[in-house]
Amino acid sequence: MITLATLMYEILLTRIFSVTMWYHFAFVAISVAMFGMTVGAILVYLLPNYFTQERTKHNLALYALFFSISIALSFMTYISIPFTFNISVIDLYSIALIYVVLSVPFIFSGICVCLALTKFPQQVSRLYAADLLGAASGCVLLVYTLKITDGPTSVVVIAVLASIGTIF
Repeated sequence: MITLATLMYEILLTRIFSVTMWYHFAFVAISVAMFGMTVGAILVYLLPNYFTQERTKHNLALYALFFSISIALSFMTYISIPFTFNISVIDLYSIALIYVVLSVPFIFSGICVCLALTKFPQQVSRLYAADLLGAASGCVLLVYTLKITDGPTSVVVIAVLASIGTIF
């Protein structure tokens, strides 16, 4: 469910960026997701005393919850940041702020995926298969979600799907 929601949110951001910013900013969503997930994985690597084997299930649930909540909060923050593209320090700051704010959910997602793939070595092949299946399902599900809802409502749907990952 986490990778399903992650890929849905990443693709949705490309659509939202193409409407709210210039169309070529749509590709920024991919780098935001890659950056955030990498930061999450690096945190798991750098903090082995916190991300212990004994706390793995607790941390998976906790960071999945943070992921679902941060999807909605970071998106609300994003839409409140004014975007104009002029060559000025304020506009560059605004773009950097957008980048950082929208990477937060992906950091939590990266922590979840990294924990799942590194803390259960006997099940890594099944977990990776579930990871790929979730991501692929997210791609298909977003198409149907956007046929029923608009962009901001789809963000809420994705947050709910991510919260289901918290329960699992």
